[in-house]
Amino acid sequence: MGPVLARLRGGKTDMTEEHTGYWMCECRVSHNFFVRTLGKHFRYNGDDAEFLFEFGDELRELGAEAQTILEELRRQREERLRAPEKSLERARRIAQEYQPLHPGVYRLKPESFLDEAFREMVAELQKPGSGAAARLKSRKLVQELRPGLFTFPVFTEAFCDQLEAELGHFQASGLPRSAPNTMNRYGIIMSELGFGPELLDPFIFQYLDIIAQKLLPAFCETLDSYRAFTVLYDAEKDGDRELAMHYDNAEITLNVNIGGTWEGGQVAFYGLATREETEAIEVALHRGHGVLHAGLELHKAQPITQGRRHNLIMWCRSSGIRNDLCPMCFEQPQVLPTNKFFHEGFSVPPCSPAVVKREMSEDLYD
Repeated sequence: MGPVLARLRGGKTDMTEEHTGYWMCECRVSHNFFVRTLGKHFRYNGDDAEFLFEFGDELRELGAEAQTILEELRRQREERLRAPEKSLERARRIAQEYQPLHPGVYRLKPESFLDEAFREMVAELQKPGSGAAARLKSRKLVQELRPGLFTFPVFTEAFCDQLEAELGHFQASGLPRSAPNTMNRYGIIMSELGFGPELLDPFIFQYLDIIAQKLLPAFCETLDSYRAFTVLYDAEKDGDRELAMHYDNAEITLNVNIGGTWEGGQVAFYGLATREETEAIEVALHRGHGVLHAGLELHKAQPITQGRRHNLIMWCRSSGIRNDLCPMCFEQPQVLPTNKFFHEGFSVPPCSPAVVKREMSEDLYD
């Protein structure tokens, strides 16, 4: 066990407000390592011999050099172990040094930021009684591409203009930023830039939560946390052009196009990771429009052939669901303490099955 992981397991962090009550599953530092050259994910817990025993034959079949792959996995694992504190450092520095271009874009203004059809949609879903989803479709406020996959307008053009300008201004500032995840190299983690408290918190908890509970009730209870980030696909030489098949660390995902002109690059959806793949449905979003789906929905971004596409991704989480089963390792979560910029939505350290069984036995014999 390395010193960083030992410190996490021991909970020996600076218990400031940024650290109190935030958790991530231990699989965050052992599962789903993406090797871009192979287009595949691997498990790796830091034990080289164990990895080669499990994946050596597969690497040989792929013609991959095992030591090269191990070097990449070691680098990624070390980055993940240090990521929570690095994220906190970046957020603190940005708060101290960054001068926003559009300060008003950090506070939600529903009438100017949210598309009128989106606001009508939420109002319709808040009405008592059943049949709200059918009324939405009859009024063409939402399009259901197939069960569990929806598209609808979300943001106004004016908001997308301001948001893109603000993000471009931040990128030009020279302040540090991190890739949003292991698969996307270009983008911004929204919480580090301060978009959470007055923009995304009210948007997700006062608007999107209503939509998720009515349109995807099987996948969430109340949405109570999220991870939001941007991704940028660009046909230029060094840009991200596509995204391999994956599912999200979320109960509900909303993916909104905020800008760009491009060709190709549709997002293809294949059904839930827990079921057999279905025939692909491809979605090409207009600016300001989003696609809503379960986090477990398998999807990939087809290659972009020209131009650029800029999207805002919101991984929305429901602790009432994920406290029992981590959506990434499909096991009961074994949690590690982290901070508010890197948590995964677990509200308490879950009990192990053995503890639950012992407690039940004690209750029976009291």
